[in-house]
Amino acid sequence: MEALVGYMDNGLTIASILLLTYSCTEPFEFEAEAFENVLIIDASITDEVKTQEVFLSRSFVSDETAVQESGAMVSIRDDMGVEYQFQEAEPGLYRSTIDFGAVEGRDYSLQVRTNDGDAYSSSMVTLPPKAEMAELEVVRTTNESGIDGVAILANGMGPAGEVGYYRYEYEETYRIVSPFITFAELVVVSEDPPLLELNQIDREQRICYNTVVSNVIAITDTEGFSENRVSDFQVRFIPQNDEIIASRYSILVKQHTQSREAHVFYETLREFSGIENLFTQTQPGFINGNISPDNDSGERALGFFEVTSVTSQRVFFSFEDIFPNEVPFAPFCEIRTIDSRDPSLFNLITSNRWRFLSILPTDSDVILIYEIAPARCVDCSVFNTTVVPNFWED
Repeated sequence: MEALVGYMDNGLTIASILLLTYSCTEPFEFEAEAFENVLIIDASITDEVKTQEVFLSRSFVSDETAVQESGAMVSIRDDMGVEYQFQEAEPGLYRSTIDFGAVEGRDYSLQVRTNDGDAYSSSMVTLPPKAEMAELEVVRTTNESGIDGVAILANGMGPAGEVGYYRYEYEETYRIVSPFITFAELVVVSEDPPLLELNQIDREQRICYNTVVSNVIAITDTEGFSENRVSDFQVRFIPQNDEIIASRYSILVKQHTQSREAHVFYETLREFSGIENLFTQTQPGFINGNISPDNDSGERALGFFEVTSVTSQRVFFSFEDIFPNEVPFAPFCEIRTIDSRDPSLFNLITSNRWRFLSILPTDSDVILIYEIAPARCVDCSVFNTTVVPNFWED
């Protein structure tokens, strides 16, 4: 999900621009001379039967910390009177108390009452017809900047005779292989006096996995086309020298079929977030969504409540599948040699930034010369998990 607040004071001063902390889009802010405290509502439900989520926060100026909106009452109601309650799972994050999915032909609205007693409601929203994502293509290509890499392309077909509006999210998972192998580690035996001991490793630390959620607004539509077809829409581009594809990579792409109103909102959001010069003739104002206060308090909320139908596809590939006979990117890994009696060794190891790599041969039976390397080059579990995802395919 992505949400952003932008508000203009007298058409010149940006009071606040925010992308939700919980959202998939990177947060950014501009300096403010005037400021309005605006409730930000990020709410999207799908036709997937699952725990649905709503995010609430407050706008903030650039030198402040984002404030999540706690203590609110959140619910979604359909046109048959069925109401789904949400509970706060953590500050600003509200989850449905039961799993449910939107049903075609039903209308839905969102209700929010803050801890201060301000109430907001969305307009009624209908689930758009489902459009299938036929396949994901993985192709080697060169981007507009002349960078060689791999593109993830989405293809799909929507209901005939209609215009389709589509938004894409992805979740990428990649395998990490530490450049160096070691079978032992230095562990702390005593802090006073400082003393390390070399032990055999009894856990996996060379092969890990990391998962990252998309942080871009990727939308397209079929307006002006002869058919409701999405062809080779680029969801993701990864440079060849990006270490996330150095071993094996997988991406799960979700295609959300949106209403035209939701598409326009996200399109405005995307244009807003791409502004480089604030003092242009196309400065943004308050982005209008479909959520408004229930009374005449004058309090405003930014956000868009949408209902989407979702289809998804997952693909896997290894580096050699796309770049045969080429060498994948490898991070620079410094190797240090250090005397086992050197007092700084204890600090280097206990800092968690360095790891034991090997022992160099010497003529002495007493003095040991260790090779150490940055932790990320020896133990990938420092930043990632060694647990193999249940969907993973080698």
